Amino acid sequence: MLGVPGPSAGQAGPVTAGTAAGFVVGTYTMTAIYVAKARFGSYLYALDDALTLRPEILPIFVLPIAGGWLGAESTRALKRSGLWGGVGFAGGAALGALVGELVWKDDEGVWAGAIVGSAAGLLTGIVLGARDGLGDPSSSPVPILSLSIPLGGS
Repeated sequence: MLGVPGPSAGQAGPVTAGTAAGFVVGTYTMTAIYVAKARFGSYLYALDDALTLRPEILPIFVLPIAGGWLGAESTRALKRSGLWGGVGFAGGAALGALVGELVWKDDEGVWAGAIVGSAAGLLTGIVLGARDGLGDPSSSPVPILSLSIPLGGS
């Protein structure tokens, strides 16, 4: 595009990292979607089913773009989204395994719930971390309560 500057040399690393992370997260999210659909009876029977252009494969295209943009926009936001994404992944996996065991009374229910829950937690953590990191770092929170203790002197 004319008139739109490309990323500077210092941004190449975060853009690449964000794009790569977005591809990994997109692939994992797509897998979780297929696992959830399989738990409700919609299976992939052939490779053509997986390669057909469907809404389920959208994360593979959207999340690398979002990750690259986030890396170009703010390395702070990229780091925070990674941190909170990891927390969401772990929490979602634990909660998903518990829910999966309660909803589906078979052995596969536990791991299927863990996969779906971890993907949901991962995406939630990434969004919250990115929102936190994109906030204005120079603005400090307004104190709700202030306490002053005089220590002597005039």
